[in-house]
Amino acid sequence: MTNILYVAILCAGFAAVTAYYRPNLPPGPYCGIGNRCCTGRQDHCSARILDTVCYCDDFCDRGARDDCCPDYIEVCKRPPKPIIACIEGNKYYQPGQKIKRDCHECVCEKYPNMDVAYFKCDNDPCIMSEQVYRGVSSDRSTWRAYRNYTQFYGKKLKDGLIYMLGTLPLNNEVEAISVPSKSELNYPLHFDARDHWPGFISPIVNQEWCGSDWAITVATVASDRFAIQSNGAEKVVLSPQIQLSCNKEQNGCQGGYIDKAWNFARLYGLVDEECLPYKANVTKCRFNKKDDLIGDGCRPVVDARTSRYRVGPLYRIKNEADIMYEITNSGPVHAVMTVYQDFFHYRDGIYRRSRHGDNIMRGLHSVRIIGWGEDFGDKYWIVANSWGCDWGENGYFRIARGHNQVGIESFVVASWSEVTEAYKRT
Repeated sequence: MTNILYVAILCAGFAAVTAYYRPNLPPGPYCGIGNRCCTGRQDHCSARILDTVCYCDDFCDRGARDDCCPDYIEVCKRPPKPIIACIEGNKYYQPGQKIKRDCHECVCEKYPNMDVAYFKCDNDPCIMSEQVYRGVSSDRSTWRAYRNYTQFYGKKLKDGLIYMLGTLPLNNEVEAISVPSKSELNYPLHFDARDHWPGFISPIVNQEWCGSDWAITVATVASDRFAIQSNGAEKVVLSPQIQLSCNKEQNGCQGGYIDKAWNFARLYGLVDEECLPYKANVTKCRFNKKDDLIGDGCRPVVDARTSRYRVGPLYRIKNEADIMYEITNSGPVHAVMTVYQDFFHYRDGIYRRSRHGDNIMRGLHSVRIIGWGEDFGDKYWIVANSWGCDWGENGYFRIARGHNQVGIESFVVASWSEVTEAYKRT
């Protein structure tokens, strides 16, 4: 009788336990309430079911699942949700987060209907391009490319053509400026204004991330000519900052027109770098148009000067021979060239456009031609850039001469500096 009673109780208990898995049980949740899943054996890790309890700890799952709650497997043993993230450099990024790869902005995005994420990057070309470097290197060209100028890293080409150049398109009126012809027939094979007028030629400027090439070229050409045309008496480094801050007809670091820049130097006048240092941005103009250097708080390089440093009317120089004549007789000149992606990579040698890289995007750039030369019969101009001394040949570059390479001989201009009367060169 006792054995019969024991078997009956055991069967009833088994029926109660197996009832945990019958489809007609209350829907729950059980373990799903507050995420009750527990490790090991924890008797409090339970939930009410009918008139008894079921468990949500590891101990309940002993093979037969004899006292686990009905949702134990689904809630406590299901695989964790996959991590939907992008990975970059051992770091996880959630959808919507952004990173930069060189100049590219990349956004972490989730694939539709998939638990996978990826970085979607823009395809704007960067200034620095491995394709350009390898292409120029394999060409055995007359110039060499550099793989990665740090000042250009992380910069887009479309932005570089604004902020590392700055010369705005020439209008028809500017292109029609008078073109005097004074060329002679015989010139030396080599001429460098730095050697011909030692100490008179202004140093290389770094325009930084500001489209001020137009202002820098006007200031440096005028500086050179003040020193040359005064026999060194008015040796001054003029500041391009006055154009950025005070020339309201220009667009500051967004670019400027060379005729308006030279006209400003003629009517308003320039000041020296010590009086107004270059800041590579637009600052408040602290000068009045009618003031002189004394009123500006500037210190003239000669006692006889009180007016700002002004220049005469702009004139155009039309061909290779005239450019050479102008440089040897009056000093460096202002040239405008077209810049493509490959030019940013220039390291040394005689530059010729390679056509590697992007050949659609381009911009106009003001530079200062200071001389010329020949290398085994290969003629070139010596040109000062405005990207600092770490670029190119200590801030300079050489470019093929006599072939109007990238338009450098198409639009060349200059202006006489208004030197103090007592120091004019005779």
